[in-house]
Amino acid sequence: MNYGPLLENVLYNYLFSKDYKLSVGKIGKLECDFIARKENNKCFYIQVSKNIDNKDTEEREYKPFYEIRDMYPRYLFLMDFVINDNVDGINNVNIVDFIINNRDL
Repeated sequence: MNYGPLLENVLYNYLFSKDYKLSVGKIGKLECDFIARKENNKCFYIQVSKNIDNKDTEEREYKPFYEIRDMYPRYLFLMDFVINDNVDGINNVNIVDFIINNRDL
């Protein structure tokens, strides 16, 4: 089973229920899974992956973030237990913990 789309749908529905406006982001040929916006028009860039247990997956998930020129927050949501919660300004977040604790971006 490919967990990526499933996890994206779960996070999409969760953020939608918290009144975020969501869209897909394109940066050249790269895709950012979501751009989330709240009523204050602040943007949040989001990538979702089951894990980043190999170098190719890790590079694929982080790469779009490095192409973004503005300074809005970036989040990589994972099923993994997050050891390093911030890599180059990118917030690594366990998706289960985020939803169970009713957190916001």
